[in-house]
Amino acid sequence: MAHRLIACEHCDYVHVENDIPAGSVACCIRCGSPLYAAEQQRFDKPLALAFTALVLFVIANIYPLLTFSMEGRAETNTLGSGVLTFWQEGFPFLAFMVALTSIAAPMVVIAAHIYVLLPISMGWTVPGVKRVWRVLAIIRPWSMLDVFLIGLLVALTKLTDFAQVIAGPAFFAVCCLIPTVLLMNTTLDPRTIWRRIAPKGLRYLTENDLIESRSNGSGQDNTKGSGAGLMTCHTCSMVVAAPNVDHGHCPRCGAVVHMRKARSLSRAFALLLTAIVLYIPANVFPIMTVTYLGRAEADTILSGVAALVQAGEWPIAIVVFTASILVPIIKIVLLGWIYLATWLGLSGPLRQRTWVYRITELIGRWSMVDVFMVSILAALVKLGNIASIQPGFGAVAFCGVVILTMLSAMAFDPRLIWDRAGMRRETLRQKTLRSNSLKETQGSPS
Repeated sequence: MAHRLIACEHCDYVHVENDIPAGSVACCIRCGSPLYAAEQQRFDKPLALAFTALVLFVIANIYPLLTFSMEGRAETNTLGSGVLTFWQEGFPFLAFMVALTSIAAPMVVIAAHIYVLLPISMGWTVPGVKRVWRVLAIIRPWSMLDVFLIGLLVALTKLTDFAQVIAGPAFFAVCCLIPTVLLMNTTLDPRTIWRRIAPKGLRYLTENDLIESRSNGSGQDNTKGSGAGLMTCHTCSMVVAAPNVDHGHCPRCGAVVHMRKARSLSRAFALLLTAIVLYIPANVFPIMTVTYLGRAEADTILSGVAALVQAGEWPIAIVVFTASILVPIIKIVLLGWIYLATWLGLSGPLRQRTWVYRITELIGRWSMVDVFMVSILAALVKLGNIASIQPGFGAVAFCGVVILTMLSAMAFDPRLIWDRAGMRRETLRQKTLRSNSLKETQGSPS
């Protein structure tokens, strides 16, 4: 492996790529974030998993997911039934989000892997490979079939208390699809693909370029990409020389690169504050209304957890309580603390603060459990006054909270955690030097 430069996407610390053992991952020495995995020579395993996932995905969308039977009447649903039900009930935002996260995004993730890995394995040349792999980097966080499965299990638990529910072929396909996609993602490092599909003759910055920048750095902090006059592509992680302006295009993937995300802190704050405002109606208004034998009862998130506890379903109740109540609160508090500490330029435990940001960025998607549960129940239970479930405004507000917190975490540039703390330390150092200089001037004889 050539001694290419790589900058940590979380703290901007510049490293030099070296060969590492197969199956291992190199991590940043400053903040501990993963940098790159060992170089892959063959892609047989992720490609085979991608084709398997495609077959399972087709089965999951064609065959019934669940069959609900009560009082001699039966209803079946498919993976897309919840989308259609939300649209018919007048909730287009929920219909769009469920379609995106449970159907469109997983389909794009699987298809993109096949479209890119198959030509690489066969030695073919196909158009648009770089563009497809760029789209995959954007869409991957919105693929939530694993969260959908938890919502499916919660819905199944609620229904088995008063009716007969039969799992269809699609249910088992989804159960097999999730570990298949997970293995497909974990057995492949996206950076390896970028090196394979990069333009021929592309020059990577090496250790010599870093040494040269340090010799011309005029006292700047050259352990950081920005201090060394370098920028990192957020899409393919390539380190490029900074142009005269603050933004340009990556020579490897074509994405726009910049020193830091524009107005990152203000946008992250605004999205988080909006999520806080929506969190109140998300817990006050019902997420669904359950009609059973002519009697209608509104169900909020908290009352749904209480119903699971009363039914003795403690494991499911704990999962729902954690994903729908604890996780949003914890994420809002932690992100608010990170943003405020960054805005104030506090130093403190920067490594731990970066670690907390990475965790909150990963766990936010699991709060979609309740939205998926409502989509499944509303599509399946349609027996009129005997039994029916209609979605409520609380589900819209809660889905908004989940999406806004995810967008807030994505909008934030974690490198600012280290930048602001460094700026504060430099300001204090300059003030100390000026103060000492002033004392020496006052103390010297005239």
